Amino acid sequence: MTFGTFIDPDDRLKELADPNQKMGIPILGGYRAERDWDAYMGRSRIFDRIAHRLNQLDIPYEDQCSAKYYFDIVNALRDFNGEFNRVVEVGVFMGGASAILGGCVQAFDFDLDLVDIDDRCLHFAYERIRRTHPEAIGRVRMFHGDLPAYVSNILSHEPAQCIIHHDGDHQFSQVVKDMASLSYVAEKVHAIIVQDTHLRGHAKYMNFVDMALYAVFGLDLNYAPIGEAYGEHDFRTSPDQYHGNYFVAGSPEGFVLPMAMNEFRYPHPSMSLETLQQQAV
Repeated sequence: MTFGTFIDPDDRLKELADPNQKMGIPILGGYRAERDWDAYMGRSRIFDRIAHRLNQLDIPYEDQCSAKYYFDIVNALRDFNGEFNRVVEVGVFMGGASAILGGCVQAFDFDLDLVDIDDRCLHFAYERIRRTHPEAIGRVRMFHGDLPAYVSNILSHEPAQCIIHHDGDHQFSQVVKDMASLSYVAEKVHAIIVQDTHLRGHAKYMNFVDMALYAVFGLDLNYAPIGEAYGEHDFRTSPDQYHGNYFVAGSPEGFVLPMAMNEFRYPHPSMSLETLQQQAV
């Protein structure tokens, strides 16, 4: 069992043309953000370099964020440059944001921890970074587990000034649990970047990421919007045929929360991290 610990890279994946097949990760939608890079080229040397390298990556994968969102991540890290030394990516899937963050490691001088409950996704995201940004891979670690476990087992014991990038489980109570776990290491969290704040779907999935942020940080939440905000006539603001997923028209794809402008309103200080971890979701 590796849950709750760092895991080692799988060097057998280095030469594979389709590592997703080896790990059994299906490609469902097939969207690649590189199709929309052109609108953002020539505006950031760092983003241009990352985009160029990703364009050369010849393995099957898909992305789940917009090109604008990835571009805005680079700008957010630039704005916080010098104020953090670690980025913690929670929920990596096939490494879309991982490859962007990996391309910023050297430019902004930070270490990158990938956190996911699915070790297959960790290995794929790691491999995507290794192929596109080999100079940065020595500063990348993989943690098999969820964010509360990472906080308990790692961040509570290591000195760091972190930016948390959250694109993990989108279910309301899990996002509350994830965000609440950061209250126990609040002095180590400089900012939080959260994706899919515009997502909705069938009620049983409870995709209310933005509402979970208000639950933890209060109704006076301070954030900067990033990513796309789709119009009401865009096809993406209508429910899909699979899980009824859609994006709320006019709502931003992501939030950037500077922690100097926000405070934890949940959990109560008397609740222990262990108790929070034991709560069923």
